[in-house]
Amino acid sequence: MRLHHYLLLAISVSITGCSSSGSIFQTTKATNFVQKIDSSKVDAVKIDTLHTSFLQTRDKSPYNETVVEVTGDVVAFALTENDLYTVTLRENDSDAICVFDNSISGNIGDGRKISRGATITVRGQCFTTGLFSSNPFSIDGCHIVEN
Repeated sequence: MRLHHYLLLAISVSITGCSSSGSIFQTTKATNFVQKIDSSKVDAVKIDTLHTSFLQTRDKSPYNETVVEVTGDVVAFALTENDLYTVTLRENDSDAICVFDNSISGNIGDGRKISRGATITVRGQCFTTGLFSSNPFSIDGCHIVEN
């Protein structure tokens, strides 16, 4: 159980890094932006494409502050101290940290939409993360895309 707590703390620290990624303000702003965007203008992007783009150019990535859809397998999820939910999606060997507001709480856990091993598609706004973050970007203001 103690290892679980350390893992959650490590995930929270790595997500927030030195940026505002994962902040309540940014998540609220991104959630509103994502909800209002015309879905026909949202590109489905591979997680490894995002990863490479943000590693190469950080703030200058063409995906920085844009709304994207990604699909991947849920490998982890956590509740942050700010009552935000983070869900890590993996596609091949690349991960995306997806930040949700607390409205997603009823969908997380065994037997629900967001459970370890489930494949989901989410829509959210990409942001570069801090220098000390384990991932070069996060996807904020996320919601699940229903097929």
